[in-house]
Amino acid sequence: MLVSYNWLKQYADIKDNANELAEKITRGGIEVEGVEYLAGNISNVVVGFVKSKEKHPDAEKLNVCKVDVGDEELQIVCGASNVDAGQYVIVAKVGAKLPGIKIKKAKLRGVESQGMICSLKELGYNQSVVPKNCQDGIYVFEEEQKLGSDVVEILGLDDYVLDLSITPNRADALSMRGLAYELGALYTQRVDFKDSEKEENYEDTTLSISIESSSCKNYLGQVVKNVEVKDSPLWLQTRLINSGIRPINNIVDITNYVLLEFGQPMHAFDKDLVGSNIVVRDARMDEILETLDGVERKLQKNDLVITDGNKPIALGGVMGGKNTEVNSSTKNIILESAYFNPINVRRTSSFHGLRSDSSTRFEKGIDPNMQKSALQRAVELILELCPTATVEKSVGVVNKEIEKEIIISTEYINNYLGIKLTTEEIITILKSLNFNVENSDDIIVKVPTRRPDISIKQDLVEEIIRIYGYDNLASTLPKFSKTTRGGLTYSQYVVRNLRKMFVSLGFNDTINYSLVSDEESIQFTLENNHKVKLLMPMTETHSTLRQSLIPGLLNTVQYNVARKQKNLKLFEIGKVFFGSGDDNIQPKETLYLSAALTGVDRETKWLKESEKIDFYSAKGYLEVVFERLGLEEKITYSAFKMAEMHPGRCAKVFLGEQCVGFIGEIYPVMAEELGINKTYVFEINLDKIVSESKVKPKYEEVTKYPEITRDIAMLVDREEEYQNIYNIIENVDNKLITNVELFDLYEGLELLTGKKSLALTLTYSDKEKTLTDEEVTVVHDKVLASLEEYGAIIR
Repeated sequence: MLVSYNWLKQYADIKDNANELAEKITRGGIEVEGVEYLAGNISNVVVGFVKSKEKHPDAEKLNVCKVDVGDEELQIVCGASNVDAGQYVIVAKVGAKLPGIKIKKAKLRGVESQGMICSLKELGYNQSVVPKNCQDGIYVFEEEQKLGSDVVEILGLDDYVLDLSITPNRADALSMRGLAYELGALYTQRVDFKDSEKEENYEDTTLSISIESSSCKNYLGQVVKNVEVKDSPLWLQTRLINSGIRPINNIVDITNYVLLEFGQPMHAFDKDLVGSNIVVRDARMDEILETLDGVERKLQKNDLVITDGNKPIALGGVMGGKNTEVNSSTKNIILESAYFNPINVRRTSSFHGLRSDSSTRFEKGIDPNMQKSALQRAVELILELCPTATVEKSVGVVNKEIEKEIIISTEYINNYLGIKLTTEEIITILKSLNFNVENSDDIIVKVPTRRPDISIKQDLVEEIIRIYGYDNLASTLPKFSKTTRGGLTYSQYVVRNLRKMFVSLGFNDTINYSLVSDEESIQFTLENNHKVKLLMPMTETHSTLRQSLIPGLLNTVQYNVARKQKNLKLFEIGKVFFGSGDDNIQPKETLYLSAALTGVDRETKWLKESEKIDFYSAKGYLEVVFERLGLEEKITYSAFKMAEMHPGRCAKVFLGEQCVGFIGEIYPVMAEELGINKTYVFEINLDKIVSESKVKPKYEEVTKYPEITRDIAMLVDREEEYQNIYNIIENVDNKLITNVELFDLYEGLELLTGKKSLALTLTYSDKEKTLTDEEVTVVHDKVLASLEEYGAIIR
């Protein structure tokens, strides 16, 4: 909202300059986004009188004008089509400054020009606020002006405009009177507009008004006859222009002026086109109304319309109709002042894509008791500008709203804010906001109807502290009890450290969209779960919440590979979503950790060596997670098949007896469809992993005693899994075996049919002493015996 600094000063004794005032208003709770001085780039621009106009001897579209500027007469060459003798105009003399221009003496087609006759656009006005009759030419003053007068002062450009960002709850600040109450509080001044409704000493009216819709609470109409529709006086035009509103004519300008002053939207109808009967009702389906912007609109049942008893003549609270527009031939008008339901106005405005200053205020909520006062103000201004006009009595329906009463205590306010204000200080602040206050045992506050945002005690506390000043609050450290200490939860600690760990291992941390296509939502899932679908997705590719992080990672791999980035290690820690099948139950959110790897893991170009990513390198990265959480001894793997994975290179990951994820290679056909090379992925349920870990890993001292290694070579069935062999060795139940490592796998024709050869290295050590060969042999023989019992042939 654009607010004139000079206009604000008429309501309160403001000693601060515009920038200081903006700072004060912002600290009071209403943000000022900017302050602009309107005449910042204008100087030496005066009023002139065109004494004569002659055609340029060498240019058909140019005129040579003799212009009197008071102290001298200037010859100015002007190309505006509307320039003529006898006009009072804006003249930029030689040496004058305009936005982006400096006026110099010049010759135009051989004729000397000693300045420029200006349009409003050349003074820096936005075309959207320039009156239509001035948009294509110079600006001409309607009334006689003193020659040589400073145009900056005459046009009200010696003013600052404050750009206020009004939040939805502060509809009262969308008016000059509302801001005046705010200034009264900030400067500790009493603002009283004495809004007692005046007695109407007007002639009787034939106008009748009936309300047939619950969306209209109050509706007042008043007939004014014998008006003269013409341009508004300069003071009114400049006030509207500086507030960002284009002047139209004196009647429409008055309704807009009252809108700015009172925050009460108003409308004027041509009475001769309306008749004497106004009916406010809900629209009938497919009724047609051409609004003032020239657009024919097909109405819906929820729209509120003002009618002449038959056809619609306005969209209630949004915009008037073209069929009853006030124009230069209008003699009699009906002024409308009403209160419409904010929700209904918002619905209508959104449906028709039609936003106006009126709808903005109705949507946020205007004062339901202001209609009569605003109507009387509009009539007062009309009589001022049209002295021959006659007025009829107002008529309509008014339902007065009672002021809300809130009871609060000084103790409650001080406890809530943590400060010590006296009751007198609190009452002073509330009265400065123009609230009615009674003080007995408690403070009884009657909230004006212009402040619908205040309904509970906490709202009053907020008002008190913003006027008292947030800067006046004492700086204190928060108090914590011994049981409420800040810090990361264990889960947050784990996630943060895992992110750091993977980044240090050369991975890129990614964040992918939680919404995927319906097909992708069930890919790479270990269980069948209900989908969670959007009711109104923007696209089919983002219609369903993901149940796995891998589809998003593969899309990222695809995107990068297509751009020649073929060596990738990506990971993501994020949530997946599982539905319950019941729309009334929120989907279950589970934290997953997933990774995708493709290309070369390590490469040394000067040695011409590289290490391609394979199943085992992916498995190594996954096992780093378990080692970091101290769970490596509880993890096992088991081969299984998944539609999206390579049938011979995929394994489930178990934590004890519980499946927590899987690891493997993407099915080659799927990789080919995506346009990517061999890609390995793993995914684990991080919630399950963290719940089992619970304790941070502890440092374990490296033994200072020597280790002893023994090798074992054996034949086992070709289909035998190494995990089973590893488990047998681990189950020998001896603490001396500290490591088991597979170092050779061989399958050849010279071996027994259906067999393969495995070679392992077992490491033995004791933290307390040096082991002897005899002690190691005893344990090693037990290992060999267990393997032979399982069916292995020791070689």
